[in-house]
Amino acid sequence: MGKNMWKTFGAIGFGLGLSAALAIPALAVTTSADQIPAPVPSASNTAGNSEVLIQNFPISGGALYQSCFRGYGLQGPNGNGVLTECSGLTFVPTSLSGVFTRYLDLTAARLDTGIVSVATTGSSTSFGIARTAGSSYALVGAATSSSGVTTKAMWETNVASNYVTGTVIPVIVNANYTGAGTVTAASTTLTLTAYTEVGGVETSITGITAAQQFTGTPANYTFNIPTTAALVPGQHIVVEVTMLTTTSAGAATGQINSVGVAD
Repeated sequence: MGKNMWKTFGAIGFGLGLSAALAIPALAVTTSADQIPAPVPSASNTAGNSEVLIQNFPISGGALYQSCFRGYGLQGPNGNGVLTECSGLTFVPTSLSGVFTRYLDLTAARLDTGIVSVATTGSSTSFGIARTAGSSYALVGAATSSSGVTTKAMWETNVASNYVTGTVIPVIVNANYTGAGTVTAASTTLTLTAYTEVGGVETSITGITAAQQFTGTPANYTFNIPTTAALVPGQHIVVEVTMLTTTSAGAATGQINSVGVAD
C-alpha cells in the first residue's frame, strides 16, 4: 500500500466530517479487500485495469467501512492510479451472539415427569424452590447424611435468534453447597447434558464439557455445547443439570443459584 494512497484515504474518510460528529479519535485502518485484480495503488498495474479498495475503521460496537473505485484505463502520472469514486462510511455492528446471557427461570425447572417441585427442600432426586423475598432464591437438593445425593432439573429453551451458526454455546451454572458436613470433593460435581427436540424426538448432544467439581462458595461453572452440535438460530433444545453432593460425615446441601445460556 503506497504512502500517497494512505494519505488520500485518510483525507477522504475524515474530510467527510463524520469523525467529528462521531467524536472518535484517530483510528487504525485495516484493509479487508485490496484487489480486483491488483492491489490499489499498484504501480505494476500498467494495463490500467479497474481496481477496488475496501477499508474498515474499527470503533466501539463494530466498524466503519468505506470502498473506493478506480475505473478502467485511468492512470496517474506516477502509475499509481486515479481514484474516481468513493462511498460514504457504513457502520457494521459486531455480532451480538454470545455477548448476553439469557437466564432460565428457576421456577421453570422440571423433573423428567414434567412437574415442577415447589417444596422448600428437595428430595433425593429433585430440586426444590427455596426463596426468601429480598434475601435468597435458589433451587436446593436434599441434605446428605454421610452419603451422596444426586438431584437434577431440566429446562426447555430455544437457541437465540441472533446466534451465529457454528459457534460454541456456553451454558453457565452458578452453584454451591451449604452445611458443615465433610464434603468429598471429587464426588461433589455438576454435569450438564443437552438435547435437541425435533418432531417429538429427543437426541442427545455429545461433546459437552465434562463434569466439574463445585465448592461451598457460589461460583459460575461453564459448560460448552460444541460446534459439532450444528445448532441453528431458534432451534428447540433441552438443557439438564445434574448435581451430585457427597459427604463422608455430616450433612451438606447442594443448590443451583442460576442457569444461563450465552448464545
